[in-house]
Amino acid sequence: MIRIITLVQWLIVAVLSSAMLYGCFFSDWSKKVESDREARERADATPHVIREADGCKVYAFKSGDWHYFTRCGSTVTTERNWSERQGKQTVHKSETIVTEDNK
Repeated sequence: MIRIITLVQWLIVAVLSSAMLYGCFFSDWSKKVESDREARERADATPHVIREADGCKVYAFKSGDWHYFTRCGSTVTTERNWSERQGKQTVHKSETIVTEDNK
């Protein structure tokens, strides 16, 4: 009877120790994953060059959806295309904004 109680106590200690070690590891791991996700979201939200050709740069940033704009000399053209559901139909929309740099 004493051996059974000792074995049961040993199993309980082993299980609790394992759970605590797993909890510590998982907690640190989840904090790192959250930190990495936040860093990636900040980087995506900052406009950055994704292509360059003929003196024009194409920038991208994420604010909900991905947005793109170009910068060629003194003219900035921003183009946005998206789809919206209206009932059973999908409506495609676009928007283009051209801004002249008045230096």
